[in-house]
Amino acid sequence: MNVCLLHPFDPRGPKVGGLETYIRDFIRFHPDDINILMIGVDGKGDLPLGKVTDLEVQGRHIRFMPIIHYSDNQIHEAAKSILNSITFQFAAGLARHLLEIRKLLKSGMYTVDLRRVEFAFFCVLMRTPFFQMLHGEGAPKLKMDSLLGRYRFIHNFNEQFAIKHCERFLCVNPMITERIKSLYPSYAGKISTLTTWYNPDIYAPTQFILNDNILRILFCGRLDAFKAPWLMFKVIKNLKTALGKDRIEFHYIGTSEPTRFTEFDDIQDVTHLHGFQPQKKIAEIAMSMHATILTSEFEGMPRCTLEGLGAGRPAVAVHLPQLEAVIEDGLSGYLVPRTSEDKMLEKLTERFLQIWKEIKLGHIDPQKVAHKVADFTPQILLEKVYSYHREVHQRLNV
Repeated sequence: MNVCLLHPFDPRGPKVGGLETYIRDFIRFHPDDINILMIGVDGKGDLPLGKVTDLEVQGRHIRFMPIIHYSDNQIHEAAKSILNSITFQFAAGLARHLLEIRKLLKSGMYTVDLRRVEFAFFCVLMRTPFFQMLHGEGAPKLKMDSLLGRYRFIHNFNEQFAIKHCERFLCVNPMITERIKSLYPSYAGKISTLTTWYNPDIYAPTQFILNDNILRILFCGRLDAFKAPWLMFKVIKNLKTALGKDRIEFHYIGTSEPTRFTEFDDIQDVTHLHGFQPQKKIAEIAMSMHATILTSEFEGMPRCTLEGLGAGRPAVAVHLPQLEAVIEDGLSGYLVPRTSEDKMLEKLTERFLQIWKEIKLGHIDPQKVAHKVADFTPQILLEKVYSYHREVHQRLNV
C-alpha cells in the first residue's frame, strides 16, 4: 500500500511545529504494510528537483521527491508577501512538476495525506484520493504572525474545496469538527476529529528540580495575538513580584519576537529566550521545567501543553474545552475560567502559586500528570489515519 505525504517541508531539516511533527511521526510509526513517498522541499540544496531519492528519515526508509529549493533559514522567517511564501512557492513547484507527479502517483496507486487545504486542488487535478486535515484556525478577529491572518478568504475558499473533494476531512479538536459540520452539513459524514499527540519516546515524566527553589515556567510556540502573550507576560510579572526575581524563570521556545509587546519589558530580566530548538532539545527543556502556561483565546489542541504533560509537568491554562480531557484541577494543573482579563490574571497567578506550593510539598506526581495524556500518543492516534488509507486502497483494489 502506497501513501504520499505532500507538504512544503524537508523531513531532514530542523523545523519543528505541529505539522512537521505529524509528518515525522507518520514516517516514524508507519506500519510495514505502508510504503511512503514524500513530495516536499529541499532545504539543503543538495537534491535534484522532480527526481525521487531514497532517504532514511526517523530511522525509516522513504522515497522523497523535492519540487522546490527553500532553505531552512527562509522557513524560519515569516513571509512578507504571498509570492515569497513557502506555500506559494510550493504550489508553483507542484504546477511545474504536475505531470510527472501525477504519473508517479497513478502508477503506484497512491493515496495522499494532505496537511494544507491550499494543495487540495492539485490532488483533484491528479485524480488522486486524498485525506485532508485542518490543524488549526486561529481566532478570526485577532492578528496572526502568518499570512493566514491577512488572506483568510483564500483559506476559506480552499477549505470548502478540500471538504468537497477529499475522502475524509480530519479536524484537530471537536470544536473545529462541529464548526465545519455546521458550515458544510451535506459533507458531515466525512468530517471527524483527529487530535494531536505527544511522543512518549521523547517526553517522559521525570522528577522536579527543587534544590535551587526557582519556579520555571515554559511556553513554546508563536506569539500570535490570539495567544494573548501580554496576559502571559503579566502573569510572570505577578509571580516575579510574589516570589522575587531570583525565584522565577520564564522560558520561551519559539521564533517570535517578544520585545514587541511592552508587557515583556517587566519580565525580560527573568526570561530565557531559547529561539528555535529541535524536538529533542525542546523535550530536554520541558523536563527541566515545573509547569507550562497557556493563555490563548483559541487553539487546535496545543502540542506544547500535551508535551509538557507528557513530561510530567502540570499546566495552568485559560479554559479551552478540549483541555478538559487532559487538565484535571489539582492533579495535572488548573483550568482558569474565561472571564475579564483582570480576573483571569489574578486567578492564573493564584493557580501558579498554588501549583508551586503543591510541587514543593510533593503533592504533584509527574507519573500521574503524564497518565492524563496516555491516550494522546502517535501509536494510538495515527493508527486511525493508517486505517483510513487502508479502506480506500481496499476499495480501489476491488
